[in-house]
Amino acid sequence: MDIKFTIWTLFFLLAVCFSSQALAAPEMKSHHKNNSLSCEDCHTMSPAEAVSMDQCLLCHELADGKDDYHGAPDKHDSPHYGPELECENCHHEHSPSENFCADCHNFEFNVP
Repeated sequence: MDIKFTIWTLFFLLAVCFSSQALAAPEMKSHHKNNSLSCEDCHTMSPAEAVSMDQCLLCHELADGKDDYHGAPDKHDSPHYGPELECENCHHEHSPSENFCADCHNFEFNVP
């Protein structure tokens, strides 16, 4: 078998494999999937466009202020950003959520 043909075949197969994964819709978190939501319920303009905080607030309410988060300040009223920090800084639909404050601080709390 010709080595050039083998390399091109391998390259083609890898390209097909990676492009099909890139085109697949990202996984939706179970709490949204279990409520029968579709991509279009949140991505109202385009499936590839980021969802704004205003869109999140159509279904979700901002949490009431709380005094104690195990030593951390109120997560939804940051001393740096106030209550204006975008939901997406912590809550990610298509990847694991994160504690945005932990980039600089040592607060530990679970982010759904």
